[in-house]
Amino acid sequence: MTLRPTISVIITNYNYEEYVGHAIQSVLSQTRLPDEIIVIDDGSTDSSPDIIRSYGDRVRAVLQSNQGIRRVTSTGYAICTGQIVMYLDADDLLYPTAVERVEQVFGPGIAKVQFDLDVIDGNGRRLGRRMPDFSGGGVSETELAREFSQTGTYLWPVTSGNAYSRNFLSEVMPVDPPVSLDGVLNTIAPLYGGIITISDPQGQYRVHQRNNSRKNSSGNISFIPNFASRIRYRKQEFNVLREHAARLGRVLPNGDFLDNELVFVNYRIMARKSSQEDGSDQNRSLFDLWIKGMIAIGRGHFRPSVALKHALWICGVTLLPAPLARRLIAIRFSRTHWSSNLRNLLARSTRS
Repeated sequence: MTLRPTISVIITNYNYEEYVGHAIQSVLSQTRLPDEIIVIDDGSTDSSPDIIRSYGDRVRAVLQSNQGIRRVTSTGYAICTGQIVMYLDADDLLYPTAVERVEQVFGPGIAKVQFDLDVIDGNGRRLGRRMPDFSGGGVSETELAREFSQTGTYLWPVTSGNAYSRNFLSEVMPVDPPVSLDGVLNTIAPLYGGIITISDPQGQYRVHQRNNSRKNSSGNISFIPNFASRIRYRKQEFNVLREHAARLGRVLPNGDFLDNELVFVNYRIMARKSSQEDGSDQNRSLFDLWIKGMIAIGRGHFRPSVALKHALWICGVTLLPAPLARRLIAIRFSRTHWSSNLRNLLARSTRS
């Protein structure tokens, strides 16, 4: 008889009073309940602590002073006991089968299981997109390992789409990430075991005006990312990858790993068009970056319609004069905000 692995779900929250209850309820509604649910409130100043306490002994509440996103997830790992550890941001949700599906595919030698997330807006409406979108296939454990060996990277989801093996975490924790824990853990995970991908969505990733990813270096909300800082942080994560590879005696491919990630090829092009470069890419031509982007699209296992959208975008932002490219970039990164406002306006008009 095979013993079932114990599973911990760690929900991290900071001033998400409108969302944290929904996140907790999504975990309590699992077809396979976790063995422990830990909710960490990182010094919220809204009613979040009261909402968390209202769940009583159904969750383990940890109410701490504000320590920031870089440390709160490490706090969760230090106190959890599960053989599988899942993190859930308090503004995201898990579908009822998420924990069960993770348990079904987990096994010896697996560093983590990852799954797609449906993208929703601040009001919970689906936006017709996935994060990161595994629907194109090509994500078997063997294929992913081969891609990592060739490029030094692979396609992975944000925090709420991952379930980590405790064996893996015990090898690397604690870590001091440049931004958040998931970036480092996902980057180095293939060095420590297999990656299993569940291609159909098992949760929802909420895009709204207060996402941590929308905050600039000063903590203020900005629709358009600081491309230079994003690129700098990703380079730091790849430096961590190289450190772990050296420690394990693993050989990584040569070259600039960011060239193999479509998101960061896009960031480099947009940084050039927005005059946001930090100088590290100033000797790269736009044509070279465009070529790297097209190669990344071809390697990305996208559905044809999604690949076409990516190709049209990267061609447009590369070829347009800088002022027009900046307007296009502004539209792209504010589209969720404006579409949500339009839906709300239409909803109010139909009720009146």
